Order: sequence, then C-alpha cells, then structure tokens
Amino acid sequence: MKILFFIITSLVMLLATEMKVPVGFTASFTQKITNPKNKIIKYSGKIYLDSEKGFKWIYKHPTKKEVCSDGKNFIIVDHDLQQVSFYKLNKALNIIEVLRKAKHHKDNLFVAYYQEKNYTFAIDKKGKISQIAYRDDLENIVNIHFQEMVYKDTHLSEVNLKCVYPDTYDLIQG
Repeated sequence: MKILFFIITSLVMLLATEMKVPVGFTASFTQKITNPKNKIIKYSGKIYLDSEKGFKWIYKHPTKKEVCSDGKNFIIVDHDLQQVSFYKLNKALNIIEVLRKAKHHKDNLFVAYYQEKNYTFAIDKKGKISQIAYRDDLENIVNIHFQEMVYKDTHLSEVNLKCVYPDTYDLIQG
C-alpha cells in the first residue's frame, strides 16, 4: 500500500509541474551567445522585468550597457561608447507572454513557440525560471542563466525600468 501511495504521489507531483509566471522579477544573469562559427561571447549583469511595464537589462561585463523597453520603444545605452540609440518596435518580444505560452516538456523543462522562434526554459525546484535558451534572428544560440532571482507579486517601480544616461551622450534615432 505504501508503494502504491508513493507511486501515485510521485505521478501527481510530476504532472503538477508548473512554471510560475511573475508579475515582476529581478535577477542577476550570465548570458552566453554562440555564433554559427562557434565563437562565444559571455555577458553578465542584472535584469528587471515587469509584466506590464517592460524590462531593463543592465550589462556590467564585458561592456557597460543598458537595454530598456516598454514594449513599444527600445533604448540602448552604451556607456563605453557614450551613446544612446532609440528605436520604435514593429514586433516586440513580450517575455511574459512567452512564459505564459510555455508548456511542460519534461522534467524541469518548458518550451514555447513565439514569433516564429522556439524558447526553452528550465525551472528550479520552486518553479522559478533558472535558464532560457533560444536561437536569435542571426542564428546565434543564446543561453541565459539567472541567479538571485526574486519574484514579485506586485509591479516594479518605473524607476527601476528606465535607462539612465548623461546629457553629454550622443543620441541616435534608429
């Protein structure tokens, strides 16, 4: 009887595997991009993501950049080049929407198909995202690992989502 209970409990836990989609989250990240010629570049930094207000990626290494989006506009602040690029988005990547589309694949892996791309997510034991992998428009393999992930049930302050730059930086309209 104990074996039957264990099997049923294990089966229920396996079928109940779910990925928690936050209202907002912050995390440190490491990002590895492998191009089609197997050359690799690694980045690290911090991310702020809000389900309604957008996101901000702060790259600290090997270059200092900020990438911000509200879903309609995209801003790249390159602190090394002292320039800011502004873009209007025709087709925005909505990370929260991708997470909502993700379906359990196996073990701790989830997959989503969004805007003609496949995304794979790994989750930790608490159902929080620990890794994202996908192939970008240039056929690069992008793999992002999250550390120190903090999920929030409330929206992030807009202050955390804004790109900040000095008035002396060159401005480029894209």
